[in-house]
Amino acid sequence: AVNHFFGPASLENEDVVLQLDRALADLFSFVDDKVGLDKTLVVLSADHGMAEMPEYATELGYPAGRWFGDEVLASARQASMKLYGSDQLVKDFFRPYLYLDGSAIQKKGLDRDTVAAALAADMAKQPGVGGAIPAREAARGNPTGAAAAVKHNHHPLRAGDIYIFQRPYWFMFDRGAVAAMHGSPWAYDTHVPIMFAGPGIRPNRLDRLVHPVDVAPTLSALLGILPPAAAQGEVLGEVAGQ
Repeated sequence: AVNHFFGPASLENEDVVLQLDRALADLFSFVDDKVGLDKTLVVLSADHGMAEMPEYATELGYPAGRWFGDEVLASARQASMKLYGSDQLVKDFFRPYLYLDGSAIQKKGLDRDTVAAALAADMAKQPGVGGAIPAREAARGNPTGAAAAVKHNHHPLRAGDIYIFQRPYWFMFDRGAVAAMHGSPWAYDTHVPIMFAGPGIRPNRLDRLVHPVDVAPTLSALLGILPPAAAQGEVLGEVAGQ
C-alpha cells in the first residue's frame, strides 16, 4: 500500500525496500541455520510493477495526468448521448471496464456490439486514454503489445463491454487517497524481477524476455516432476541446467 499512497520514488517506499531486505536477510539466516541454504531453492518475483505519481512523472518530463473513474463514466455517457441520443446506454465504469445497459440498448432497437464499438472509438480519442477496446474484439486473434495484455486480462464471464486503459504515466482510478496505481499494460507495470538462487544454479543473467509463468515449469524441471496441469510458460534452460 505504500506505493499507492506515496509512489514508488518516495522515501517511504525506499524505507520499505530497506526493511524488506533486512527481513529477507533474517529469513535466510533462519533457513540456513535450520535447513541449510545449500539445500534450499529460493525464487523471488512479483505480481506487478507500479506507476509513478503523475505529478512526479510530469516533473521528469513525461506527459501525464489524472482521469478519475467518475470522469471516465461521464465522458462515456456524453459520447452515448451524442451518438444515440441517450446517456442511459452506459451503466457504469469499474476500472478497466465500461459496462453497458443491455435493457436500455434493446429498448432503442440497437445492437450491443455495435454500440460498444462506436463508444470505444469515441473514448479512444479522449485525453489520457491509451486505448479503448470492445471486449468481444479483445478476445479475438493474436494481438501484440498493449492489446495482447488486454486479451490476457479478458474473462468471458467477468469482462465488461469496453476495456479502457490509460496512456503511459497517466492515472486512471477512483478519487480518494490513492496517489499511484498499477494495472496498465505498460512496461513499468508489467516488468517484474524473476530471481532463482540455490544449489546447482550457476550465476547468470538473462538478456532475453522471460515471463512469470515460466517459474512453475522451471521449478518442476528442477525438481524432476511434472508441471501443474494448468501451468503455462517455458522451462528456463539456463536455470534448470538444460
